[in-house]
Amino acid sequence: MNPGTIEKTTENPTAATTPVEIFVIMEGGVIHEIANLPPNINVTVIDYDTEGVEEDRLEISPVDGELCTINKW
Repeated sequence: MNPGTIEKTTENPTAATTPVEIFVIMEGGVIHEIANLPPNINVTVIDYDTEGVEEDRLEISPVDGELCTINKW
């Protein structure tokens, strides 16, 4: 590039991006933590094991309309 000239650049929308690795930490079937979650990524955990869950924690799944609990990170 010569001094005083402007070089046109274009972005390639299909260019490869670095994959984001999300770790779901579980212990005994319970998620304790999701580590390395980028600020622009949301994780919703839908748990269909509702036996013994308090009624006020039960929700309808946005995926299939079944009874579940929902946790968001």
